[in-house]
Amino acid sequence: MMKGLIFSTTFVLIMAFKGISYGNKDDISQCHAQIKPLHLQRERVAQLDGMWGLFEKNRELQSNSVTAINLDRKVNSIIFHLEYLCETLNGIPMNEVARYVRDGINNYGEDSFRKELIILGKSEAEITIWFEFTYFSLKNKERSLNLNTVFESIKNSAPFISSYVSLAQKINRREIDDSIVKNVNELSSKIELFFETDNYMNQALTENKNIPYVDINESSGGS
Repeated sequence: MMKGLIFSTTFVLIMAFKGISYGNKDDISQCHAQIKPLHLQRERVAQLDGMWGLFEKNRELQSNSVTAINLDRKVNSIIFHLEYLCETLNGIPMNEVARYVRDGINNYGEDSFRKELIILGKSEAEITIWFEFTYFSLKNKERSLNLNTVFESIKNSAPFISSYVSLAQKINRREIDDSIVKNVNELSSKIELFFETDNYMNQALTENKNIPYVDINESSGGS
């Protein structure tokens, strides 16, 4: 149950770009192969119920469970965004939202389509987000990434995953002291800095923040 809770967010995120395959398939496969060892390491912690589960199972750590689950999420985020970089090596395919808005603008014009969306119950703020995302998608559908630079991002992320595993194993061995919470907080901070300073990871984070998650059927009056 704990494992499912910890990784449910990752599943949702993966489904958000499932099916993307713009790049050379050999390059994409090679890229994912580089990430596989990180998956295996994370799975070792998952088998222990994740960092959050380990904190919950130890009374002296329970009061810091929020810190632990934040670290779980940051580790998941590293792997998700590395996978995203691999999948979008040669561009970001337009998702359902962008295609819907693009087609609406092409068919009716921007002003008329905005009015149509308002009739369908969308707010001005939502419509602005949709339009901005569509223009972002059109601009970036053929943007390319350097495979070797993505490999560098993967390589640079490995120490964080290794530290995550080491901390989990230490707790599992009941080697619990005041350094545990301190080290978990420090690792979380280092991961945040990694996202800020690694150009491709920062780019992946920024690009994903632009994606609005909506139900097109609901928006277009479908079921």
